[in-house]
Amino acid sequence: MEQATVVTPVKDTKPEHPAMPECCCPACGQRNLKPKRFEFNSGRGATGWSRCQSCNTYFMAEGYDTEQETDHTRNMAWGNQHEGVALNQRKRNGFVAALDQIETLGYGSGSKILDVGCSFGGILVEARKRGFECAGVDIVPEAIAWMKSEGFRAEECSSLRDCTLFSKQQPADVVTVLDAHIYWPDQPAELRAAWDLLRDDGLLLIRAVTKSSYITTGRMVGSVSTGLSRKLIRRAIADHRFSMPLKSLLRTVEGAGFEVLSASPKGAQHTNDMPLTARAAFAMGTLLWHGLGVSIAPTTLVFARKKPA
Repeated sequence: MEQATVVTPVKDTKPEHPAMPECCCPACGQRNLKPKRFEFNSGRGATGWSRCQSCNTYFMAEGYDTEQETDHTRNMAWGNQHEGVALNQRKRNGFVAALDQIETLGYGSGSKILDVGCSFGGILVEARKRGFECAGVDIVPEAIAWMKSEGFRAEECSSLRDCTLFSKQQPADVVTVLDAHIYWPDQPAELRAAWDLLRDDGLLLIRAVTKSSYITTGRMVGSVSTGLSRKLIRRAIADHRFSMPLKSLLRTVEGAGFEVLSASPKGAQHTNDMPLTARAAFAMGTLLWHGLGVSIAPTTLVFARKKPA
């Protein structure tokens, strides 16, 4: 049975960029007067969650604290140097597939690329080999220090609104957001900030985590198997702050001033070293999305082009 949970918001330590009120959805920005409440076990432990009445996103109900989020990220594989650098090689297939599609869309050698949540290089390591001018932002200062030591332009930012690497006068050609959007406290604002940093006709790539249907399935089987329910929900959430349906994400991207060019699970599998069940989910997800418009793949590559104001 779903239990209502009262969560006390954490005081924001960055008042210049306050988190959205608890009644607002961090994924679409809509106000929720009486959102449904749940308690889910995730990579952050037992946490209070809500579900948006507008976009059907599941999201953490507690407030966002930049210092706490930075400390949490340091404890993850992509937040420390030893494991983060190793992940670059493990996920190389996914970076190569994304860059292949970026180049197919007309952005190649000489293009300026900004990676949001760059960690310890990620896609930028591969992009530099192809002649891209590379820059990255992240909330972990150690990651930014490593990036600079490797010759990348990099900046510690808790929000793209703080980014000074690019501007309207000196814009980026491509902004990539790989598995990072699900940690944003205000996705619409971050997408608008990305729009501001891009040139007209600039490209936005989001490797979107699209597992909200897994959470719904987990809730549905709860009356039959509590253990299976918790397992499904735990795997779907991982340590993310929200889980948004793909179609809702596409509407949110369009609302921020972008034209969606494509959305597909094809190329979103970042490594071939995955369990058979995960590979099957990608294969079936690709067929269902392109055949019936049903999204069940764990992740999806979304390409969108900035529309001039």
